Amino acid sequence: MKTRVDVVTEIGAVEPVFEKTLVQAMNLRKTYKSGGKQTVALQGVSFNVREGEIVCLLGPNGAGKTTLVKILSTLLFPDDGQARVMGYDVISQADKVRRIIGYAGQDSERSAFFRLTARENLLFFASVFHGISKSEVNERIEEMAGEFDFKDCLDKYFIALSGGQKQTFVIMRSLITWPRIIFMDEPSKSLDPLTASRVRGYIRDYARKRKAAIVVTTHNMKEAEEMSDRVIMMNKGRVLFDGTPEAMRESVTRTQVVQINGNNVPEEIKRQIACLDGVISVQQENSNLRIYCEDAYETLPAAMKILKNNGYRPTIGMENLTLEEAFKIMVEDEIK
Repeated sequence: MKTRVDVVTEIGAVEPVFEKTLVQAMNLRKTYKSGGKQTVALQGVSFNVREGEIVCLLGPNGAGKTTLVKILSTLLFPDDGQARVMGYDVISQADKVRRIIGYAGQDSERSAFFRLTARENLLFFASVFHGISKSEVNERIEEMAGEFDFKDCLDKYFIALSGGQKQTFVIMRSLITWPRIIFMDEPSKSLDPLTASRVRGYIRDYARKRKAAIVVTTHNMKEAEEMSDRVIMMNKGRVLFDGTPEAMRESVTRTQVVQINGNNVPEEIKRQIACLDGVISVQQENSNLRIYCEDAYETLPAAMKILKNNGYRPTIGMENLTLEEAFKIMVEDEIK
C-alpha cells in the first residue's frame, strides 16, 4: 500500500496523496445472537484509511459492510479487536469519536425530527456536538444546498420530503460540520441519477480539499469506480481483496468476448465451451457470447473450433473486466 506525498506526473497532473492514517480497524470480530442462533458478521477484519482517501466497501448482502461501518461510527461494539479514529478508541473514547466524524446511514426516515424543517434539523445537529456558530452553519447549508439542488427543500418540514430528498438531507447532515472522517452506508440509495452524480463529485472534491478519510459502502459498481481510491471486497465477514479498482479487475482474470451475429448459442454448445480447460464461466448476452477464462489466448482456439464446427463464424473482440464482473467472479469463487 503506497504512502504518498504529492506526485506530479509528466503531463503536469497532480495525483492524490495519502500520508497520515486516520482510520484503523484491527482484527474486528462481531457475531449476532438471536433465538438461539448465531450469525457471524465479521471474522477478523483489518484495514486502514489515510487522509484524503476514499475507500469503498463492496460485497453481497450479509457480507458485513454495514456492521463494520457501524462499529467504526461507535453505533455497535465489536466482540473482539480494536478500531481507532484519529487515534481515539471507538469503545473507550466513543464520545470523542462522535464529535469528529460524519455519518450517513441507510435509514433516512428516522434520521431527523419530522416536525422541523430540513434547515432547522441541520442547525440542530450541527450545534449538538460541535458548537459552531449559527452563521457558519447557515453558510455551509446554503453552499451544500446549491451543490445538491436542495435549496427549495431547506424550509420544508422533514416529513414532507420525498425519499430521495430525505437521503440528500442525510448526506448533508454528515458533511455539515466539515468532518475529517466520514462513514457512509449506501449514500446514493434512493437518489436520482443526477443527484447521485453530484454527490459523488462533491465527495471526491471534499476528500481532496479537506484531506478527509471517507469510507463508503455501496452495491453500485459505477459509484465505486468513480469515487474510490481503494475498494475492499468483503464476503461472509472476511476481506477478500483490498486495493485499487483496477487491481481488483486485474486480480481476477482477463475476458475474451466472442461476438456472434444471429440467434443465441444453444445450451449444449455453451456447455462444451464451459468444460474447456481454463474457462471460468460462459454467458450469453443478446448476440454476444462472453467467455470468462484464465488465459484467453489458450482458451480461444478451442472455443472457436467448437463454434465453427457448429456453423458459427464469430468475430472476436477483447474486453477488460468491469468491476461488477470482477465482483461476481470473486463471490462465485467463494461459493465454490
